[in-house]
Amino acid sequence: MARVRTRPAPRQAIPRTIQSYHEAAQQLADFVADQWCGKSCEHEAHDGASFEEMTKAHVTDYLIEYMERQSTPAAGVRFRSLRRFFNWMVEEEILDESPMRRMREPVPDEEPVEVPPLDHVRKLLETCEGRKATDPRRKFNDLRDAAIIRLFCEPGAPRVAEMAGIEVARVDMVTDVVAVLGKGRKWRSVPFSAKTGKALSKYLRARPKHPLVVAAKAKDHDSDGPARLWMGWRGKPLDSSGIYQMIERRCEEAGIPRIHPHQLRHFAVDAWYEDGGSVQDAMTLFGWSSPAMAHHYAKATAGKRVINAARRASIGDQL
Repeated sequence: MARVRTRPAPRQAIPRTIQSYHEAAQQLADFVADQWCGKSCEHEAHDGASFEEMTKAHVTDYLIEYMERQSTPAAGVRFRSLRRFFNWMVEEEILDESPMRRMREPVPDEEPVEVPPLDHVRKLLETCEGRKATDPRRKFNDLRDAAIIRLFCEPGAPRVAEMAGIEVARVDMVTDVVAVLGKGRKWRSVPFSAKTGKALSKYLRARPKHPLVVAAKAKDHDSDGPARLWMGWRGKPLDSSGIYQMIERRCEEAGIPRIHPHQLRHFAVDAWYEDGGSVQDAMTLFGWSSPAMAHHYAKATAGKRVINAARRASIGDQL
């Protein structure tokens, strides 16, 4: 009698994997339909686009928001589920290309993030400040981007979502402080240096010429336009994905390896500790509620700081 071959029972993980794909797709759809974020959310991606209409910006904004609510590893799971979903849509010829084809999976905070070298950050700024643009759009973007990059490098550097959410009224040019709304709906102050203050001042003088601000002033002379500080030239305030794309473009212009905005925050933390800043003060400046994250950032580049300290001591030269 022939033996009947039976397929092995499916693993229990398979139904959960399918559920994970479904949850990720549904949550992305809810996010784009503005049914997932809080009432105070100002994401530009809430335009009700269908899956066939979604772009890289839609997925990026969703993942950034999910990362802020949960964690980077959890966002990585969502990323992989959505990538598989959009690849399936391409295979089924529903889409020509996946909006995630050039996206990279979020790097977990537990993995050390490379701190950009000082000369790379300087080259990044040179793309904004190295020449005088004659095109109004280019000139406006140069002033805006220089101010954003410099603020990212200050002690207390905002997270990407915090940077995008900065309001004009929260920039104090008298005390040289920007108020940002961080995790847990908590406000904190980010002080800035003279050069960053100069960059902000130049941008604030150019901002009233932006088409949205001009239109708002035509209706109300006392209006400063949209509440949010950073304006995109296409007629919308700059959102998180726009900031990511701006930094990426500037890296290409500068001819340097790609730098993520989060790496500029690492750059600011490293500079803080290099200058002798304390863990306790870092918690207040960078918006950490636990010393664990402050120690994690300190540990990431501790080796480099120890070598620099040893070189400054030059003990061998004293013998």
